[in-house]
Amino acid sequence: MADFDDQILAGAFADFRNEVAPHVKPAGTAAAQQTVHRRHRVKTIAATTLAALAIAAPVVAYAAVGDSNGPPPVVPGESATVAPTEAAPTTADSPTTPATSPSSAAPDGKISKTDLGKATLDIPAWPGGLAAGTCPEGKVKFTDGKAGYNGVAKLKGDLVYADVDHDGAQETVALIECTPQGSDFQVIAFDRDAGGKIVTLGRVVGSAGSLGKQGTDIETIWAIATGDNGQVRVDVGDYRPCCEMAQASQHQWRTYGWNGTKFTQTGGPTAFGTNPNVTALTMTADKLTMTTQADGTRTGTLKVTVHNGAQAATPGQVEFSLGVDSGWQAQAGPECTFQTGGSPRSCTLPSLAAGASRVITIQLTAPAGPLNTQCTLYVHAVTPDNGVYPDRKADNSVSVQVVEG
Repeated sequence: MADFDDQILAGAFADFRNEVAPHVKPAGTAAAQQTVHRRHRVKTIAATTLAALAIAAPVVAYAAVGDSNGPPPVVPGESATVAPTEAAPTTADSPTTPATSPSSAAPDGKISKTDLGKATLDIPAWPGGLAAGTCPEGKVKFTDGKAGYNGVAKLKGDLVYADVDHDGAQETVALIECTPQGSDFQVIAFDRDAGGKIVTLGRVVGSAGSLGKQGTDIETIWAIATGDNGQVRVDVGDYRPCCEMAQASQHQWRTYGWNGTKFTQTGGPTAFGTNPNVTALTMTADKLTMTTQADGTRTGTLKVTVHNGAQAATPGQVEFSLGVDSGWQAQAGPECTFQTGGSPRSCTLPSLAAGASRVITIQLTAPAGPLNTQCTLYVHAVTPDNGVYPDRKADNSVSVQVVEG
């Protein structure tokens, strides 16, 4: 900066000398006085010039470095307050970040159950098996919370609201059940677009359907709830609510969150483990020998042992059944009172402890005539409303050979 100032000063004085040199007079009293006045005038002009340069130099220097973002240097003796000026346009290579206007608020995705229940919703595909081709999917029109043939699909339970995508507005999460035979389930998050239309954000979780693996996959979904930080909690079970499996599912609360693309599990158990509602009952029995009596009837004694091979007591009472012809009579001890008529004959036993066994002794009488050479035994754990808990074996029955004595 010093060299720059010297060049400006030197140029100024050179111009000054060239201007006044032609007017220089010979020496003398008057000339001396004139010279004194002229020198005084030169000093005054020089001082004025230097003062102007002292102000101009920083301004010129600031203008030379046009990429500076700060205010111009403050001139000594002047106020440090700088009057506001209009911002220069931002160029592509400027380090200045252009000001941005605040973003508009996200659409309100909180939808009432009434509005959701009469909307056309985008429903993801259902699992294969019984739900395939039966449960409605794609663009589905709901009426009074139901859709599909005979209202096979419906909104189940209460809706929950959470800011699942963290946009500052809540979304709506619904549990939808479809009942082709038993039930299939989907938990779906809905939102609104900028125009207020209901749109599907994504499926939180769904059941595996009738082709899933009972006891391993998610087969039942009972309820949904909000979790922390916009997450969704789901109460899931491992057996499909159908037939003998209806009572088997254990409850697990699992947590799911939106990752910007889809929902993934973020908390809770990831596997079901051993289900205490699934039994491990076995039976053993010798062959049944029937001896002919004087009136042509046949009698025999059948001893059956029922064993609980699980690590927990049976979840309910044990039902033992004997499949014989309708003309047979069956009488057991006090531990098993058979129902009269029909086949199979059944009796209910108390719950069996883990690893425990129980022996049932049955007196049988068959009518005269041809003898059926086989009878079948069945055993299950049952609920108070006559539901059946599943067993680890798909077919929990035993065939007994019947012979004449």
